[in-house]
Amino acid sequence: MTLLDELHVWREERRVGTLWRGDDGRLMGFEYDAAWLATGQPISHSLPLDQKRWLPEDQLAHRWFGNLLPEEQARAALIKRLGIPDDDFSLLAAIGGDCAGALTILPPGQIPLSQEPDSQEPPADDYRPLAMDRLGHWAAFRERYALMTDEDPALRPRLSLAGAQDKIPVRVWQGELYLPSGAAPSSHILKFAVEGRELVILNELYLNTLARLAGLACPTTEMGYAGRHPYLIVERYDRHGIGTASIRRLHQEDLCQAMGLARTQKYQAFSGSRFGEVVHTVREACKPSATSIQQLLRWQIFNVLVGNSDGHAKNVSLLQDARGRWHIAPAYDLVGTVVLGYNPELAFSVGDQFNSQQLLPRDWQAFASECHFSYPFVKRQIQEMASILAELVDSAPLQQALQQAGLSEHGWVRLQQQRQHIRKQCRRAARW
Repeated sequence: MTLLDELHVWREERRVGTLWRGDDGRLMGFEYDAAWLATGQPISHSLPLDQKRWLPEDQLAHRWFGNLLPEEQARAALIKRLGIPDDDFSLLAAIGGDCAGALTILPPGQIPLSQEPDSQEPPADDYRPLAMDRLGHWAAFRERYALMTDEDPALRPRLSLAGAQDKIPVRVWQGELYLPSGAAPSSHILKFAVEGRELVILNELYLNTLARLAGLACPTTEMGYAGRHPYLIVERYDRHGIGTASIRRLHQEDLCQAMGLARTQKYQAFSGSRFGEVVHTVREACKPSATSIQQLLRWQIFNVLVGNSDGHAKNVSLLQDARGRWHIAPAYDLVGTVVLGYNPELAFSVGDQFNSQQLLPRDWQAFASECHFSYPFVKRQIQEMASILAELVDSAPLQQALQQAGLSEHGWVRLQQQRQHIRKQCRRAARW
């Protein structure tokens, strides 16, 4: 293997293993390092330590690492900006320095630099102030991924975030935004609207805030502006020590990774898993599992009530603690896709019904049976969530929280259709 065909996978200063490019030039294999096998934790529920090596043609490891990468228009824009081949290995080589979770993917010869825990300032060489003019160009849909280029290649950020939406990891320090370079960790995610759909930013801020007040674990979310264009700034739940000089990565994986699925299988309707299979995976991975299973159920009910049809397998994740135990991660990417005019079909059906506005008791009964829940238990969870949302949807506490997060009075008015949809769904829920 040549240097260009091999990448090293790190967790902090420990080498986890090696990724390599297969003979076809596109598929990747992975092998755990011997020392990591002896004392480390599995990086995935689907990549246990009782197996050392996964060949490219098996595709299991390839799918896991490929799931770290941007998708769809975000991937195409990034490849064009960086001028690299459109394959997963090349993308990881270019931007794998700050992935979701705890892993860092670097070329041979590079190692993650540790930061002293008692340091008072982040290392200046690893962070540079985010140029607001370049951020403005991106937010205005003109120069997408302009932040990824620099005259000095050593200063170019290596930032990998999965998903189709434009987003970049940043470091927030003393109220200012900084762009990490090399393998420096970020603390927050900046998310931008798709052109012509700026309401998505206001909508996600609203639903994230609503979910948190309703008792769902959900990252703190605020809104900023680059010129007149809004963006979201979301606190990373897979980082420890945010607000301090020393940030540590926490390991996570999404449910596609945990189940060994390709990113193209995140939707049930496209060869993906049913919700019952997701519940089964969480039961197997999380010990004890009761709290994680209940949060997963409440997440699906919330999605149905607010009209988030994009709650797919990559939008639910597991976090790993220091002892290697998994538990469900906070909810994220909560968007009222039905109101915003996206595909209205649920990512996970309820029974066999994909339309959240046409659900009947028999659909929830089939859903409960598939997940090995009792129907009375599911019904209680539905009624509890519907009651909470109906009380919160127009409430003063919600408006105050949104105002503190950067939403204007005009923004609140623009969310009227979303609030109406939730009220209607909560009324329908009384019949489920």
